[in-house]
Amino acid sequence: MLSLVLSRILDGAVAVVSWAALLALTVSVAAVIAGWGRRRELLRRQGSPFIPARIQLGQAPFAAELLDVAAEAAALLLRFEGLAAQRFVALELAVQPALAVRADPRVLREILGDLVERAIRQSPCGRVLLAAVHLGGRVQITISDDGGQIDRAAWASRLRPAQRLAALQGATMDLDARTSGTTVVLRWPSGTGNQQIGVETTLPDPAGVWQAATPARASSNVER
Repeated sequence: MLSLVLSRILDGAVAVVSWAALLALTVSVAAVIAGWGRRRELLRRQGSPFIPARIQLGQAPFAAELLDVAAEAAALLLRFEGLAAQRFVALELAVQPALAVRADPRVLREILGDLVERAIRQSPCGRVLLAAVHLGGRVQITISDDGGQIDRAAWASRLRPAQRLAALQGATMDLDARTSGTTVVLRWPSGTGNQQIGVETTLPDPAGVWQAATPARASSNVER
């Protein structure tokens, strides 16, 4: 009788261990599959750089649309995630709410795309900040990086095509090159959406934005 009871207890223990092992194996397989999925997505992003369609001047007339700056900026950074992942660059966004510009969407996207791409390429393992505010009756858009000092003359030469496009839209472009990084400033004619703001603000300093964001990211990582 005792041997029968022990046998049944042993069988039950074996069954429990078997189920536990099967459950652990299932969880491990699921984790591996999820990990491969994330890795595959990262590799896909790294292998799919953003290639903008170039505007040929004189080939098509410009349009004039009211564009939401925050939406355009967010979509642009999303499209450049692949290139940023390749070069280990953190993309930052700081846009004042309710900003709008009147522009041809193709022109705005090509100009900002050129500037963001150059900023990413020259600041490996660094950060790129796209910021925008309503200032002096215009929308001031800046693309800043911490890639170090550049050849100002060479940069200015490479910016000329984008400057021409901006000028055709009534916008201006300036370059602020320092030893700590580069900032390109676009001043775009305001759209009617800016009338809802009513208050002009100063442009956020890129270093201040990054310093404010760093503790928040560190706190988020600790919580995780």
